[in-house]
Amino acid sequence: SFRRTALTQMANAGIPLRHIQEISGHNDLGTLQRYLEVTPEQRRKAVAVIGF
Repeated sequence: SFRRTALTQMANAGIPLRHIQEISGHNDLGTLQRYLEVTPEQRRKAVAVIGF
């Protein structure tokens, strides 16, 4: 959806989740996180940070 894409792109651009939460109108961070997609590349980078 447009909403999911826009929110994911904001997160990927490094915009703090608190700001995205305010922009999107979500009162609960858990609700916002349901809209954010994690790409395979983001998973690889996250795992690489901890050395696995």
